[in-house]
Amino acid sequence: MRNEPSNQRSGALMGEFFTAKYFLIRAGAIVVLFLVVHLAGLREYTTFLSGTLANPEVSFRLSAFYGMTYIVLYLGAVVVGPILVLAAGLLVLRKRLVKTSDKSLSNSPLP
Repeated sequence: MRNEPSNQRSGALMGEFFTAKYFLIRAGAIVVLFLVVHLAGLREYTTFLSGTLANPEVSFRLSAFYGMTYIVLYLGAVVVGPILVLAAGLLVLRKRLVKTSDKSLSNSPLP
């Protein structure tokens, strides 16, 4: 029996929280979820904002749920997704700049 705490997480999508890969996977997941609800036709249920029902056979509560789901995923895809992609790009850029500055410091002669 091992008494050592396990810091390893299982699963392909698990990893460090603050990495470019993490940000890109999350941005992709948000966009894919938005595309699914958009193709499912939940956009028409956003009419609950004006107090009308898109489909008279669906209750107002369910219509509001579908509409809010669409709105939240839309805002995620339009606002949060690009921010996560930009953050991933900045992390990659920072990592490259740190590597090049470390190489230039190691190549400089010592006095």
